[in-house]
Amino acid sequence: MLRLAALLGLGAAVAGCSNDPYFTNPVTNIYSLMFSGDKAPSAVTQQQILQTLSATELPVAFFNVDERNSQTLLIQIEENGPYKTFATVTRQSIVMNHGMITGTRGLGGDLMSTEEEALLDTVRARRTGQVSYVQRFLTSEGVTETVTYRCGVEPDKPVEVAMGRIRTNGQEMIAACESPDGPPFVDYYVVDAGGEILASRQWLGGLTGYVAMHMLQR
Repeated sequence: MLRLAALLGLGAAVAGCSNDPYFTNPVTNIYSLMFSGDKAPSAVTQQQILQTLSATELPVAFFNVDERNSQTLLIQIEENGPYKTFATVTRQSIVMNHGMITGTRGLGGDLMSTEEEALLDTVRARRTGQVSYVQRFLTSEGVTETVTYRCGVEPDKPVEVAMGRIRTNGQEMIAACESPDGPPFVDYYVVDAGGEILASRQWLGGLTGYVAMHMLQR
């Protein structure tokens, strides 16, 4: 955690990083408009992003919680098969499977686990389909609540991805989900040709709401 703190610490950016032709600040690019609505991220500065990307070769993600107008950077700290755990210096963490968020810790009302295989496979294949999707949340009473959704998935337009050090082409995917046991939501994903989710706006439950994720380095 001390190493992680050093990587994410605020301070002067490494000299010359702002001139890096392969760097794009996710706070100001088109994806911030696509995923963050009218709230312009302010907590994560370009200086902090430059410093972090220059200090590590590990995967780095930008994370924005819409309802809290809260942004942070996360660095990958663990890998278990397709599941990758990213964490902040304050020990908040998210787990992603090929870029789809499947768990959170330390956010409050955490997403404890999901049954995401059908949804993830359809999104990664960039195809149309009707799939089931299960989310499990920890309530304030310490009880795990399970919500089963039915989701309609379809591709939208192709996009050019320019986020942090990532340069590639992607496909926007939309998943509209409904359940008799929970509120409806619409998730958005940007998927590359290899089936990796590079950006998303994903519903993480009533307490957290929508979050935006951008991969900056992988």
